[in-house]
Amino acid sequence: MTGLRFAVLAMITAISPIAVVAGGGVAQARGAQPGDSCTVLHATTVDADGQTMWCNPTMTGNHSLVWQYGGPA
Repeated sequence: MTGLRFAVLAMITAISPIAVVAGGGVAQARGAQPGDSCTVLHATTVDADGQTMWCNPTMTGNHSLVWQYGGPA
């Protein structure tokens, strides 16, 4: 029985790193993009191209705060 347990443990140990690499992607950070939600009215940030965006309410719908190009509304 000990030999079988050892064999199963060895197989799990060999397969686990492969499963992690195959199943898990690499997380990538991305900057804010127009339309992404934000929480602080008139806050500023820059996009991936270095352009300034402001946290403003949407003009339609529920007027939630989203990142937009252009100054404070």
